[in-house]
Amino acid sequence: MLMELLYRFCNIKQPEIGRYLGNIDYSSVSISRKRLRLKIEKDVSLKERFDGLFGELSRIKI
Repeated sequence: MLMELLYRFCNIKQPEIGRYLGNIDYSSVSISRKRLRLKIEKDVSLKERFDGLFGELSRIKI
């Protein structure tokens, strides 16, 4: 979830996310984000948790 939220909210590209998270290759970040999206489609409780986090972060004013 962190990778997806960093990508969406911080406008950080995948190579940079990988560096922040322990020098993970950008393709691994891409694969992880895709897996999350697929899991969210199938798992209602995961979707609810992700949507909750997304909603809370969307309301933060910077």
